[in-house]
Amino acid sequence: MSSGLSVNIIADKLGLKVLTENASDRVVSSGYCCDMLSWVMSRLERDSCWFTILSSMNVVAVASLTDCPLVIVTEGVQVDGAVLQKAREEDVCICSTNKDTYESVCDLYALLNQSPEII
Repeated sequence: MSSGLSVNIIADKLGLKVLTENASDRVVSSGYCCDMLSWVMSRLERDSCWFTILSSMNVVAVASLTDCPLVIVTEGVQVDGAVLQKAREEDVCICSTNKDTYESVCDLYALLNQSPEII
């Protein structure tokens, strides 16, 4: 796997909608898909992008606790304004996509494994 790409580059290249206006230069080098919060807390690696359909305050809590650089909410799931505000306060970057989780993860995998000259 590659050494990673910044959240800003990933959001741009994958056409993600940045919901928290705090995309950053933090690096993502892998992805993780799961909707069971306790499972995510125990397995999400610090440099992994978390893909989920969940959109509650608990997502912000888990992302903050695990120091997750990027949460991507898939399948067009809407995220409540209060959740987004809490994410901003906790410096959690949340983006969304209308794509399903599988396709979104495949897109990230392909992007992370491209030749640096392409990016």
